[in-house]
Amino acid sequence: MQNFLNTQYFNDYFNNGYIDTGVSLPAGLLEEMKNHYKNVAEARNDYPQYFSKNEHQAYLEGKVTGSLFALFPGLANKMVTKLYDKSYNKAIHLEQAFIEQICSHLLQQNFQRFFKTRFIVASYDIYLGNDHNHRSFIDVHSDIPNFHHFYETENDLTIYVPLIDVNEQNGGRLAILPESKGKLKIPGNVLLKLFEESFLSNPDYLDENGYIDSDKIDDKAMKDFINGEPYKALMGNYKISTDFAKDYYMDEFIKNDWKAGQVVLFNNKIFHAAESWRNPDYNREIYMIRLLPVYDSKIRLKKTLHGSQFNKYLIDTQAGTIELHQHGVDLSKIPQQEKLKLRV
Repeated sequence: MQNFLNTQYFNDYFNNGYIDTGVSLPAGLLEEMKNHYKNVAEARNDYPQYFSKNEHQAYLEGKVTGSLFALFPGLANKMVTKLYDKSYNKAIHLEQAFIEQICSHLLQQNFQRFFKTRFIVASYDIYLGNDHNHRSFIDVHSDIPNFHHFYETENDLTIYVPLIDVNEQNGGRLAILPESKGKLKIPGNVLLKLFEESFLSNPDYLDENGYIDSDKIDDKAMKDFINGEPYKALMGNYKISTDFAKDYYMDEFIKNDWKAGQVVLFNNKIFHAAESWRNPDYNREIYMIRLLPVYDSKIRLKKTLHGSQFNKYLIDTQAGTIELHQHGVDLSKIPQQEKLKLRV
């Protein structure tokens, strides 16, 4: 993260777990977003579709249960669906109706001052809504980098915008364990390195630019990767570190009151949890955009996920612009000197 964020803001992130951008969304845009998601059908839950491959079940559920889920994927899907149905009224991914508008507004407010790097992918968005009967995802966790769906790193940043006040009275705050408190951040870039080591030498898995195209990797090769000792060790690291965070660092988690429309940045790869929502009169509503730093890894960005295009927006912090790449951002077109080093 030190190579991604300018020093002042890295220190804010490191010590507090987040960065207050000092920017709020315009009232009209905030209302437009709330109305848009109000019109989406209740009980829409996009989370279970991400668990169809079940590569993370051993981390989420423990080794024995994870093995059981690997044998019975239908059971895993039912349990994951039940978990998220208890957590949210609505969990909506990849609509991307507001990415360009929000990022353009932020860039007009000198959003680029936070970053050292020139290019950032605005990958996808998430809307989460829950009433006081749905607990939201209150368990301590770190969002796991994965390879079936996203190109993700240990230094991803999330543009996090509550659409309603989150405070001690309402609940709904994000509890974050800053890196300065626990020193427990997971080394997520290891996954990118493992992925390259496993697949970069096989021309059958490469695109025309010599980048790994995960859609070309056959099921057996992917299964062998998941069952390999390096990947299992990484998942074991997640499990152990999460247990440490829960057992020994709960007093170090920080909760902050944020106003509706307030824009903050946090890294979803550090340990965090959502506080339960307590207000019976209206729902908790959260909107997020995932920002990806661009590394010099030879891994191609996916262009579609579950039938939706994504990875379409590229932020240029030097020009102060966000560009739409209708067919997806092509990392091979970004000059090497503008990329972060995966291996130093």
